[in-house]
Amino acid sequence: MQIISDYFQSMSIWDIVSFTVSAAISLLMLYQIVYIVIGLFARINYPEAKEDHNYGIVICARNEQSVIGQLIDSIRKQDYPQDKLRIFVVADNCDTEDATAAIARDMGCEVFERCDPERVGKSFALDFIFRRIAEDYPCYDPDGWFVFDADNLLDGNYIKEMNKCFDAGNKIVTSYRDSKNFGSSLCSMGASVHFIRECRFVHTARNVLNVSTHISGTGFLVSSDILDIRNGWKYRRMTEDVEFSIDKIVHGEKIAYCDSAIYYDEQPTSWKQTYRQRIRWQKGSYQVAAGYTCRLIKNMFNTGKFVFYDMAVYFTVSLLITFWLLVGFIVGNVTVGMNAASDGAAAVATAIAVNTAYNLVTYYLGLFVYGSLAVIKDWKRIKAPGSKKLAAIFAYPIFMICLFPVVFLGLFAKAMWKPIIHTQDVSIEQLTVDERAQLPVLHAEQDVATEAADSEIE
Repeated sequence: MQIISDYFQSMSIWDIVSFTVSAAISLLMLYQIVYIVIGLFARINYPEAKEDHNYGIVICARNEQSVIGQLIDSIRKQDYPQDKLRIFVVADNCDTEDATAAIARDMGCEVFERCDPERVGKSFALDFIFRRIAEDYPCYDPDGWFVFDADNLLDGNYIKEMNKCFDAGNKIVTSYRDSKNFGSSLCSMGASVHFIRECRFVHTARNVLNVSTHISGTGFLVSSDILDIRNGWKYRRMTEDVEFSIDKIVHGEKIAYCDSAIYYDEQPTSWKQTYRQRIRWQKGSYQVAAGYTCRLIKNMFNTGKFVFYDMAVYFTVSLLITFWLLVGFIVGNVTVGMNAASDGAAAVATAIAVNTAYNLVTYYLGLFVYGSLAVIKDWKRIKAPGSKKLAAIFAYPIFMICLFPVVFLGLFAKAMWKPIIHTQDVSIEQLTVDERAQLPVLHAEQDVATEAADSEIE
């Protein structure tokens, strides 16, 4: 006891604060160890559906002539009755020379063109197309609605598997998010592992425990009982997917996860695009946290349900953790520098360098273990050569550490929605059959388009 007493007496005020905050965060997050264990060993299976439900499919597209045809083709080739599916495309603020709308029409889709440069972003596009469908097709009443982005590709059994989950009584369903350009760059590898990790250690665990999960971008299904398209899409925050999720959860809805329904999307390949996207997401996360954290905590105490605690931790405490890591890193360097100041400038530089290296190695090893477990678990699912999968295990911690500043940038940067240029013109057959093939990062003429899109930070 005396040793412990002496240890605490020797601690500085910063040491005490750091220890207390770190211990509190660790206790709040401790339950996620159970999530990891479940994700590693559990399987999710739904019984065969008793009915092939009717679904409307909504695709949001802006200047997506390079990729939208492949998505529509993957829908047409689904192992599911085509007479039960109807595809609607919103060509949102497309350039005059872009052929997105023409391609979709030629492939038999119902196309709506929207031009409103003052109100940009997916939320406005969804609001527009849902209201237009309700006006132009008042008698069309499917059982549910799929929402995709134009860069997505669907595994051949995607809708069949989602239908199983839906037929089992789940009104909102999200799916497994894989990448069609996994090995294109460090950025695409890092982002891909991030979403695979989320599917494996968050969505899967929640579903096994019968706890609601959340929508992640695209690739989801919503029952018409919940989504009345006559009222459009009301979610306007930067991360409309997270806002939709939390809003439905606080109103008592559950979001299920279908691990066997796999879709692929395209990840940014440059740091500029990655930062632009992540700053917008971070800003949106702050907006959602500000609007819903108190309601989640209130519901947690009123109902005693774990789901509200889980969502508050995942979307609020996780932000605080990253913020705390940055604060601790900065204050820690200042502290060791001040302690070494009496020994001269060289001693200060050495102390800061050692402390920085220690922190970076610690962060790296933690993220390395987390990312490697996800990649190894889903090794066979990832559509990339083995060398790229192995490289991704080492790239993921670097990717996440490089994104730490986004926590601060999301607070102060002006975040506006800007399109991400999608260039991976690859079919579902190419992606799923020839896994050894290397997808190109960008064609020369597409570099110009990407740079133009990157010219403004969101």
